[in-house]
Amino acid sequence: MNDEVSQSGPTRVCYYMQTHTRPAQIARLVNRIKDDSPNGIVLIDHDASVARLDASMFQSMSDVHVINGPGGYGDFSHLDRYFRAIDWLDDHGVEFDWLQNLTGQDYPLRPIEDIEKAVATSPFDGYIQYAPVFPERTPADADWGAGPQYRLCSPFDTALRFDYAHRWFGRPTPAKQRWLRPVMITNLIQPWIRVSLGFSTVGIRRRNTIFNDNFICYGGSFFCILSAACARYARDFARANPDVVKYFRTMPAPDEVFLQTVLVNSGKFRLSPEGTHYVDFSKSRNNHPKVLGVADITAMFASGAHWARKFNLGTDSEVFDLLDRYARREVLNEDAII
Repeated sequence: MNDEVSQSGPTRVCYYMQTHTRPAQIARLVNRIKDDSPNGIVLIDHDASVARLDASMFQSMSDVHVINGPGGYGDFSHLDRYFRAIDWLDDHGVEFDWLQNLTGQDYPLRPIEDIEKAVATSPFDGYIQYAPVFPERTPADADWGAGPQYRLCSPFDTALRFDYAHRWFGRPTPAKQRWLRPVMITNLIQPWIRVSLGFSTVGIRRRNTIFNDNFICYGGSFFCILSAACARYARDFARANPDVVKYFRTMPAPDEVFLQTVLVNSGKFRLSPEGTHYVDFSKSRNNHPKVLGVADITAMFASGAHWARKFNLGTDSEVFDLLDRYARREVLNEDAII
């Protein structure tokens, strides 16, 4: 790993990854990024609670950095890590124009060069999926983002996540979910308490909310690409408004609402509500998307997305090979690899 940061090139993208497992797959993604974007920065924020990520595997590459630290699931820790990563970049004098957040189970659907050209010439300050979380509570003249047809989750789950203040009791595990399942009947017979199987939380109904017509709750995917100004604004807002952050800490998956809510309500940025990730939640259980493979290539390319998740190198390595062939322009169009 090289601590010297190159400064060449008009536009620099930092590829920030939150990872926790599968070092070989992480390495493949990093190699793909650096092959396509020698000027790009890769910052890997690895959950070392199980095992540290060996930074020496990247020592031959410039501008690849590894942070081994605490992880988390379904809580504000994802945002804590995101903001600490921005601090790390600023503290180390790493100049970047765009911040793309990823996981170790993401992979590009396009040549990275094409993705970077698209953002370099973009009229937007960020590409982040967003729409009002509560359409029925949103003024007609508000920014509707992706439109009323998009909902972050079902109305019942929306109320469970945002109308109740939650407490966590550890990470969700299969065993814990089995014994919690019978308890969830309480969600249907009374309005004061909600149990979340997917997040391992218990929520108490809120008496009031921080959201109103001037601070609308927006939601969408955490995975986005933001200009440096957008990313720093969200970080600085969090530091300047601890009471707001405290409120968001009582939500399951606040990473799906905090950036959207802060940036859209600021009115300071031009944001595209179209996400740049393809994710298939059609058969989701407990918040986990489908593992993608060769059979999903047609749908992935049809989406027009830049990235997809999630992949598993151990389950289907061929899909990685096919996507690499397209990125290297060994084939000239998507149809040729399907």
